Amino acid sequence: SSGINAEYGDFSHLQLSLTSSEMKVMLLQITLLSWFTNVLCAQSDVAPDPAPTSLRDEVAALKEQLREESLNLREEMNSLFGDNLSNLLLLQVIDLIKEVKDMQGLSQVQGQKIEDMESKLAEKIEGMESKLVEGFKELETTQAEINKKRESKLIETIEEMESRLVDNIEVAESKLSNDMRQVGSKVAKVDNKIEVRRSELRLISQQKLTWQNSTYGGKLFSEYAVDGVYTGSGDIWGLNPIQHMGGNQRNFMLIIDLGGFFKIHMVKVWNRADCCQSQSLGVMVYADEELLGSLNEAKLLYDFKANDHVYARKIYLKQGIPNWLNLREVQVFGTGPYGEGEEIDT
Repeated sequence: SSGINAEYGDFSHLQLSLTSSEMKVMLLQITLLSWFTNVLCAQSDVAPDPAPTSLRDEVAALKEQLREESLNLREEMNSLFGDNLSNLLLLQVIDLIKEVKDMQGLSQVQGQKIEDMESKLAEKIEGMESKLVEGFKELETTQAEINKKRESKLIETIEEMESRLVDNIEVAESKLSNDMRQVGSKVAKVDNKIEVRRSELRLISQQKLTWQNSTYGGKLFSEYAVDGVYTGSGDIWGLNPIQHMGGNQRNFMLIIDLGGFFKIHMVKVWNRADCCQSQSLGVMVYADEELLGSLNEAKLLYDFKANDHVYARKIYLKQGIPNWLNLREVQVFGTGPYGEGEEIDT
């Protein structure tokens, strides 16, 4: 430029065959060679290292070679540019300064752009955060409304179910009450029937369990005394079987288990019809521990009427003397059954 030419001289008459980049490279080489030579020279001033002599000689030769190359480069530059070398270097420095300033300006511009981008990005992020917060608030509000609706619907459903349950319970209670009344009525009727049944004077010994000490001939069992067969036939082994002990010992007995606690009114004892009515003389008749009478004469039928309030579970026919015990039938008449300790008016 004209300002530079006025200040540092006109270099337009120089016919240079080197390009600007080549000159910059040469200047850089000179600078590096000078710096490296100075470093080596400075190191040479330090106290000698106890290294081998051959290594010190090589270092001294390298320093000398660098000095020569630096001087050769300077002589080449002087032959090319002569006295204008310093001005040329100055121009190169000025160009470098301009380039640095341009780079600084570009850096500032880029920094401003980056700041603008950061500012815009921050604004966008803030906007997105604000929208996100608003969205979350709207979502919370919507969810709260949905929860309230669900809760309200659930409460209505529960109340409706409770109402139905109460109605069903009331219906069930009413039906159960009616059923209970009907059952109570039926139970009362059954109780009445039972009370009527047990208050009836009836035969209570037929087909009940029996026992005796021994059996005559192994066939005239104790249950024949309550089988309900007491005809006038003399066929004791067939049509009209009798109960018959297997021996004529004292204290042999026939036991009839009534199967409950009955009030005893009468006991009928049917003696055998074929013969030998005297073989059962001496037999005593008991209702549990209550003595009702004894067989003291030979005849076909004995009637033993019980005193009032005689209750028993079993009837005992016990031989009091060394004699046989063989009977056609034993009939016990009474009422019941009753519970033990139950007060009976009849």
